[in-house]
Amino acid sequence: MKTLKNIATFILLGISLINLSSCEKVKDLAASDVTLNLPQQHFTFSGSSMKSGDEVVLYSNFVEVNLDSILNAEGISSGSLTATTFTTLSITMEQPVDSTFHWMSSMRAVVSDNENFSPEHEVGNAVNNDPLSKTVTVTLNNTNITQYLTQPSFWLRLYCTPTGPMPSYSIGMFMDGSVKLRITPF
Repeated sequence: MKTLKNIATFILLGISLINLSSCEKVKDLAASDVTLNLPQQHFTFSGSSMKSGDEVVLYSNFVEVNLDSILNAEGISSGSLTATTFTTLSITMEQPVDSTFHWMSSMRAVVSDNENFSPEHEVGNAVNNDPLSKTVTVTLNNTNITQYLTQPSFWLRLYCTPTGPMPSYSIGMFMDGSVKLRITPF
């Protein structure tokens, strides 16, 4: 009798595990990837009092991911983000027109789920090998940021390390980027 109960329990447990894994497979098959171009962010930077080698904040802002609008555009009534992955990130000089990144040796990008960036998680970095460059592209090395977020939207910060004296004028720049969202319907 005891053996019969154990066998019955084992069979029920096995059926439950098979159904659970099947549900996960169905959810995964129903999931879709959506590439979201982040709105171009224009900003100014003035660092004339900075010293060479001191890492400073170049840019920091909240990135809004309106999940409801994305779900609506995809024709999904309800769902959740199961992955958020950076696909591109770059910074371009805008003003003055002849400005370059001659004053910067490196840059790194971090994300956080709070404005204090505590904790922050690095998603990529860049080394400026061309002082005459007007655009620096971040090499993404930890692109899946889902595990660091408690909500679809997040805080993004760019740090830079100057190579020498900063220009005495304000520099206008813009940031371009994109993320890939994995959406699973409920």
